[in-house]
Amino acid sequence: MAIRNSVAFSIDNRIHCIRFSGERALDALDAICPCDIFLQEGQMKHTLLLNENGVPFADIYVGREGYNAYILGYLTDNIDLTGWIKNHTEDIGGFTIQDIMHSHTCINLEGPYAWELGTEVFGSDILGLPYLGMMEMDALIVFRAGRTGEYGFHFFVPSDDKEKWMSKIRSFREAFQISEANEEALDQCALENFFFDISKEGVNELNPMELQLQWRISSQKTTYPGAKEIIKHKKEGVSRRMVSFISPSDLNLNASITHDGEVIGKVLVIGYSPSRGDYVGKALLNKPYWHAGLDSMQVDDTSIQTISAPAIDNISLKISPYSNSFNTRKKDLS
Repeated sequence: MAIRNSVAFSIDNRIHCIRFSGERALDALDAICPCDIFLQEGQMKHTLLLNENGVPFADIYVGREGYNAYILGYLTDNIDLTGWIKNHTEDIGGFTIQDIMHSHTCINLEGPYAWELGTEVFGSDILGLPYLGMMEMDALIVFRAGRTGEYGFHFFVPSDDKEKWMSKIRSFREAFQISEANEEALDQCALENFFFDISKEGVNELNPMELQLQWRISSQKTTYPGAKEIIKHKKEGVSRRMVSFISPSDLNLNASITHDGEVIGKVLVIGYSPSRGDYVGKALLNKPYWHAGLDSMQVDDTSIQTISAPAIDNISLKISPYSNSFNTRKKDLS
């Protein structure tokens, strides 16, 4: 509820961050990413990393700051990202890579007033950072992103200074009614906003088109890991895709979804939504049942309804850092 109404903070132990440095840093990034690497200074872009079967193994942002390029995101288990990058860029010289997690810790701020708490703790420079923006501030690296549908920031601080920054954040606990978020809460918020979760639906060996992530892939590039399979899938089309749904009760993962007795899909992810008071999930549905607004589907004896994401009304969409504040929230939202 803090994520949805005020601010929550967390140490992100699942995130990965790789810095590419050197004159050919962007060339190296371009070789491994399925998106077009046209990045302005301080800009990020959402994309994926794919295996040779065209299946995502990493949910990432790519970014640029000065002569440095970045990969930021989440991986499936047991992936050596540094080794994978080196294997796919061995013919490209003029760049080096650095695993930022060896020197830094990621502190997340999520919520409608994350920008205000972030300003108090890290300084006013972050106010001018647009969504999908990044910047380097001395030893800090700041990314504005997040998976919750609310204002979100990833602050990479030197690990030796982690406790100093955490103590400063906690000093505002009462002023902003903040809470420390766990992975379960963050994952539930991502689910409600239909953000891709590599650790949930990402383990089902689905391609980007089935995951509704084709927008993260260039329509023109033909040379990147997994490109051959992606081109094949685009040409042949897909017969199923992932859709958001709601349910009055909990359901089993991989449970069959039926319509008039016919199996038309299965449950991929489900979780209880405190904001809604019911369950939100992601289903893999066959064509033509993969549309929002259908309420004639069942899982055993439970009726479910497909919906358009997001499943909740994000307060952050109504809040402006230039005219609102946590102290005036009741008036601002009335």
